[in-house]
Amino acid sequence: MSTIPQLATEFRPGFGFRVFGFLSAFGLRPSDFGQMIRFTYMPELKWLVASATLSAAAVVLSYTWAKGRANRGLRLGLAALRWIIITGLVLCLLDPEWIDAIKHQQKSRLAVLLDTSRSMGIKDIPGGRLPAVKHWLQNDFARAAPADVGIDYYTFNQTLAPLPAVDSAAATGDATGLGDALQALLAMPRDDPLVGVVVCSDGIENVRRDPETIARLYHRKGVPIHTLTVGTTNDVQDIILENVQVKRAVPNQAPTRIGVLIRAAGYAGVAVPVQILHANQVVASQQIKLKDGPQRIELGFTPRERGFQVYEVRIPVQNGEWLASNNRRMFGLEVLDPTIRVIYMEGTPQQPSSPMPEWKYLKDALESDANIKVKTLYRQFGSKGQFLNTVDADPETGERIYPVEHPTKGFPRTMVELLNYDVVIHSDIRTDSFSGEQLQNMARLVEEFGGGFVMIGGNSAFGKGGYHRTILDRVIPVAMEQDNDSQARPITFQAPTAALAHPVMAIGATPEETQQIWTEKFPVLYGCNLVDRAKPGATVLGVDAEARNRYGPRLLLAVQNVGKGRSMAFTSDTTRSWGKDFETTWGEPINPALPLTERNCDSRYYRQFWVNAVRWLAAGRIGKTNSPVVLELAESYCSIGEKVTASIKVRGSDLGTVDAADVSLCLSTTGQTNVVLKAAYDRVSQAYEADLLPPCDGSFTVSATATFKGQKLGDDRQLLVCESGDREMADLRAKPELLANLARISGGKMFSLSDKSSVQLSTVFGTPPPVNLEYRHTPLWDRWWWLGLILLLLTVEWSVRRLSGMA
Repeated sequence: MSTIPQLATEFRPGFGFRVFGFLSAFGLRPSDFGQMIRFTYMPELKWLVASATLSAAAVVLSYTWAKGRANRGLRLGLAALRWIIITGLVLCLLDPEWIDAIKHQQKSRLAVLLDTSRSMGIKDIPGGRLPAVKHWLQNDFARAAPADVGIDYYTFNQTLAPLPAVDSAAATGDATGLGDALQALLAMPRDDPLVGVVVCSDGIENVRRDPETIARLYHRKGVPIHTLTVGTTNDVQDIILENVQVKRAVPNQAPTRIGVLIRAAGYAGVAVPVQILHANQVVASQQIKLKDGPQRIELGFTPRERGFQVYEVRIPVQNGEWLASNNRRMFGLEVLDPTIRVIYMEGTPQQPSSPMPEWKYLKDALESDANIKVKTLYRQFGSKGQFLNTVDADPETGERIYPVEHPTKGFPRTMVELLNYDVVIHSDIRTDSFSGEQLQNMARLVEEFGGGFVMIGGNSAFGKGGYHRTILDRVIPVAMEQDNDSQARPITFQAPTAALAHPVMAIGATPEETQQIWTEKFPVLYGCNLVDRAKPGATVLGVDAEARNRYGPRLLLAVQNVGKGRSMAFTSDTTRSWGKDFETTWGEPINPALPLTERNCDSRYYRQFWVNAVRWLAAGRIGKTNSPVVLELAESYCSIGEKVTASIKVRGSDLGTVDAADVSLCLSTTGQTNVVLKAAYDRVSQAYEADLLPPCDGSFTVSATATFKGQKLGDDRQLLVCESGDREMADLRAKPELLANLARISGGKMFSLSDKSSVQLSTVFGTPPPVNLEYRHTPLWDRWWWLGLILLLLTVEWSVRRLSGMA
């Protein structure tokens, strides 16, 4: 018996040619007839004809020449009989076989996955989701199924299970594990090939987050996933706090704003309070009117305690809500030391007319804010190498200041040292006061580490100072294209109307007061650097009211976001050269009865302007947590039994990745024993990773601590909330986009309950598998009757020959 058809003219050495009878010479096979005879040993046809002719001639001649009294007719008859006997013997030598061709049609299988989670019991469509699917399967789908395709029915919710009858399916599952069900189906052993899968669901996947990954695996195996989506995308009557957006870290006692994403259905126009709570106490509340659909609002509050704090955003439960548990959302916040550290470098030497050091005006203005600390440096040498007259100690506090170039007390020489500061103020310092690495570090502080940089005008600043040929040109918000760009003359400062709303410019208590301060009370400036224009993306905050160039009014003040940080350019000066009135008389009279002079001015506007500027510039730094260790969680909310991956990046003092640190994670909550585990380094992500498994409901503080060679590098914290809420019924909107993606990725089709055409539905059953042919071989030469017939013929031929007297 063989299941492989043999070719009609296959040549095998030592056996001659193999053929399927005489018909094989015409290219015919047993499968074409169902049954036929095959000779195992078969010479070519010409040799057969020649042999038959020669044997016939020999037999006829032998009887013609035979002696005896037999007549001619008898002789020819006996010759024919002998030739027949010889032919029979030859046929036995050719080993004849009887071949039966038996066809086997293999069946293919189609799997139908029926979602039986509780969300399928919702009656948002006629009859309900699950009954509608049952009706479609029994009346439309089954009618289109061909006979050669077997259909296997399964149910899925948390697990995949065979379905003996479609009518027996019930919506009782507590979760929808679509991705897990598809993966389990693919792993099942089966005899017949799987030609496709039909998923009937509302698309609410809430067990795993990547069914699309499984769909790609189906595509690689050539098994399409067809989908039937049921249910509407309409919301039930409910209010959901979907997300809270907040900085990871904020300064203590500093106003902080958070973004809250709300989705409401059925409560349009209803006024509700949105509350922020800390330790079960309302710390902020805002009344809003709800809209149908998504709605984003901002709330403000002020943290009052340092350290890692847990807050909650809440909307009181309204009458008729579907779920109460989704009206709240918790978030964690690192409340930091709010101190902003500034390096202020001043290049203007001491002026005889100044009653105090030139650098002290700006230093005192900044430190009028208790949360700003200033390190002051001065320029030691002039443009010709001469020592400059500079006061190197604060006459009030005795604090020493040092030259920019000082080897230990001067400008930081490494990136690690510079990262101890948040803002750099560069006022008229020569380029040769810095090394190339120091210039690069200033640019990196802004671009990579969220710091701030200010360049103030002077004869060693901007293009006059040659800074357009340094790396700092990348972060300065104005284009410097002139080597000799300074100009001394009276200048009237003018702020564009739109600029007055910028945080740097908002000095007054009201917009009207701010406008008055910048127009009526701002003093005359006495010079500036003639920069060309603001760079793309920069914001112009001040211009020369009278002078213009080909780009427009001459620029005096501009700011820009650069990389992760911010920068500012003030092309005039803060000292006695160009800014003598700016630093001394921009304020209100101490004694209103006397004229406004340096001694009779409180400099309130000058101080507020620079405080505003430094706070705006430092925004990217004061919102950062411990830089050596950064903890990220894959999710901030999880369910009981759900693992959450924690990723920790660790950097050393050189800011490079540390891959040999000892990193531990602690999962802590009130009233529970802390869970401590180790994180392993992953070279692909270049981070330490560990899976967290909260043991119970509650809010957990996840703390990551890194040590290296016994020395602590740092730590970081995040909030993880574990809730055993009803995830299956939390969001009942059908998700057709998920099912559409599964069909698209795997090469399947999408169907709806309105698709009833048998022709259209028949496409899911695929092409029938090929027919397998089985060939049964039965030898013929060894049959008793065949050999008996030959023997009988020989006996008859011999007997007649002897009786007729032929020798």
